[in-house]
Amino acid sequence: MSNRGMKKWAPFSSLVEQSTILEEMFYEKGKKDKPSISAERAAKINQILSNYHGETLKISYYFDGYVYQIISPIKRVDIYNRKLIFEEGNIAFSNIVNIDYA
Repeated sequence: MSNRGMKKWAPFSSLVEQSTILEEMFYEKGKKDKPSISAERAAKINQILSNYHGETLKISYYFDGYVYQIISPIKRVDIYNRKLIFEEGNIAFSNIVNIDYA
């Protein structure tokens, strides 16, 4: 007897509307709470940003229930609006989870 594998589940994603709703459900189900930052990690993030001189950084940030990573040099640190600005966009200080040298 052969295993049907993914053919078994093909009927569940046959309708476009149904697959869209299923994707949204899986996205919502996978969301997590924002990770807390320890005092040591906050001090490390502050130290790296204070002494930044154009190095490429690996930045983990929280957005909409998920933690993402970006590896890029920082274009500008905007202290007044409390965000990091990159070529690709920007990240608010409050969403940063970790920063390390790449």
